[in-house]
Amino acid sequence: MSYSSRAARTESYYNKYTHQMSPAMLRARQPYFWKNMAMLTVLGGISLSVYIYTYNFLQQDDFEDIPIPPISDEQLAELKKEYEESKKNKQ
Repeated sequence: MSYSSRAARTESYYNKYTHQMSPAMLRARQPYFWKNMAMLTVLGGISLSVYIYTYNFLQQDDFEDIPIPPISDEQLAELKKEYEESKKNKQ
């Protein structure tokens, strides 16, 4: 079978100008519609549940177990000054 005959046969399932499916193609796909929708629901539900579980799990973390080093008031004032200067320089 040559490539041209294969291309001509597959193009018959779609309108050459509008690229819409032909009635034959719609009939061929019809038995699989509900199975595909069921699989879409299952896979979508699994991925959505993983996303929601992960989001809820991360919302529970309050980061209290991470030690924050103490900083003096002078160091804090110096850091604020550097931040304000860098902010002014960007504008």
